[in-house]
Order: sequence, then structure tokens, then C-alpha cells
Amino acid sequence: MQTWMVRLGRFGEQEQAALDTGVLVTGWTMPDISAAKGREDIYAALESLGSNDKSGTLKNWAVQLNQFLHDIEEGDLVVIPLKTTGEVAIGRFKGGYVHDKEGHPTRSVEWLRTDLPRTAIKQDLLYSLGASQTVCRISRNEAPMRFEQLAKKGIDPGPNANIKISKDNAAPEEDAEIDGLTDLEPIARDQIVKHISANFAGHAFTRLIGAILEADGYRTRVSPPGSDKGVDIVAGKGALGFDEPRLVVQVKSGDIVVDQPTLQGLLGSIQDTNADYGLVVSWSGFKSSVRQRTNDLYFRVRLWGRDEILDALFGVYDQLPESIRADLPLQKTWTLVDDS
Repeated sequence: MQTWMVRLGRFGEQEQAALDTGVLVTGWTMPDISAAKGREDIYAALESLGSNDKSGTLKNWAVQLNQFLHDIEEGDLVVIPLKTTGEVAIGRFKGGYVHDKEGHPTRSVEWLRTDLPRTAIKQDLLYSLGASQTVCRISRNEAPMRFEQLAKKGIDPGPNANIKISKDNAAPEEDAEIDGLTDLEPIARDQIVKHISANFAGHAFTRLIGAILEADGYRTRVSPPGSDKGVDIVAGKGALGFDEPRLVVQVKSGDIVVDQPTLQGLLGSIQDTNADYGLVVSWSGFKSSVRQRTNDLYFRVRLWGRDEILDALFGVYDQLPESIRADLPLQKTWTLVDDS
């Protein structure tokens, strides 16, 4: 058994359809390559499109498409780092390659788990998920057996955890032509997530959110530790915080996943406090019933999961109090963007 990482669109635009239907649709639109015998045939199909992409880029794509067409076998695992939720989906390939009517290379999967938090995966495997390719084999550090355990139990046993792997079942290393291409951003974000999880639990996390809002120009009052009756932070603009927009904020840290009753409680708090809007901040995310109401409540409530929290943090980091920055030391890093 081998394990593969597949990305479903630069912005995750194909992810929800894949989760709903079990069909992985890649971002390539091209002539049917079902009869291609190898990379050369696939390269020729890509070249026939007459795009302005460099020869090296087309060769890179041909390697990945060849894996997607020929190397992936029924029963192999697939791992999808979900851009839309920040979680990881794990499935098992079933059936063979299909070139759909719209010209997309596709494969079908049976989902084993679609909501695995990235924090459940140890750093060495997270590094593998940082590969920048659309299709990539993940084989190092006993990845296939570990992702199997993650799908079953949600726990990464780590490498060398008394897992026996025969030579027949050991996956080969990634193709040398695409090995080493790594997107550093998700790796850096994963490290920051783990640091925040370890150092800003409970009320400290609420204070961090309050500091982010203060740095963004709000006057805030953070409720003291203990029962908050559904209101962790109140915030408003202006010298005294009386000006609009006025916010009521509910903050959930740790492993708490926000559910529908929590959302309804916030809506009630908006009315009780004469606030204009509500903000729900949840480090571990939101149940699907809450996410489904994003559009319905767009002009009343915002939902901040980890990605939104990090984006807000990065936007005001230089304006945060020194005490916060001392506990959360970050620096900007420039890196070259791979053009493929």
C-alpha cells in the first residue's frame, strides 16, 4: 500500500465537491490521456494545448499526471490537506483513472476520515504535506502505516512505533524529478499553531484575541476568567468604545468545536448587549451545521477559525503589546516562489 497527497485546486475550489461525491478532480483541463503509456505521451498532450508554460513546468506536470494515471493503485491511501477547513481528509482509492467530460483527470475514493485536525499529525508528516505538487507520493518515516492509524484512531503513532513493515509493502521514495519542492507557508503556520496551542490555552487565548482586536483599532473589555454568560469580549470603535461597529465576541479555545447552540447564544447576546455584530472565535473550528449558516448570517456574524485567527494576527502583529510578542515571537521570512 502506498500513500499519496493530492491537492484539489489552488484555493481548494474542488474540495467540497470531492467530499460530497468521492471524486477527486484535479485542476488540469486537457485532452484525454487515458491511453497514454508514460510521461512522454502526457507531455505531448500538455504541449498540444499551446500554453505559455515553460518546458520544465510541463515536464513536472507530466510526472505528476503519470503518477495519477499509472502509479496510484486501488487500495492506496490518499491524504488531502483541506484549504477550506484547515483539516485533513484521508481516503482509499477505488477503481481506476477516469478522464471526465470536462477534460479533467479524476480518481474516485472512499473516505475514511474528513475532519482530522492538523495538530494530530506529527511534524515530520506535516512537512511531507507541505510538498507544493498537486500529486505527490508520501513514503518517508513510515507514512503509509501512520496515516492508516490516523484514519482509524486519529492518533499519529510516530515513526518506529513498533510498526512492522515488510519490504514488499514499503513504498518507494518520491520521484526524484519532483522531490524536494516544498511550500514553506503551511509548515510555518503549523509550527505557529502548535506554539499557540501550547502557550495560549483557556483565558490566555481570550486575551490574545482581545489584543488582536485592540491592535486593529477597537476598544475592548475582556471578561475575567470564569463564567462569562456567553460574552467573552465586548469591543467598539472610538475613544471610549461607543462608536460603531460594536462587537460581542465568543471565544472557544482548546478542543471545543462550536455547535449550533453556541451560535444561537451569541445571536442572543448581540441583542442583549445592543451590539451591531457578533464574532465567534474557535481554535478547533465549527460543526458543519454552523458553517452552513455562514451566508445566512453574513451581515451579523463572522466566524474565525485557525486560518482567520492567524491572518488577523499577522496583519497586526507589530502593533501587539510587547508581552504578547514575547510569548509569541514571530518574524517575517522572504522565500522564492516556485513558478511550477
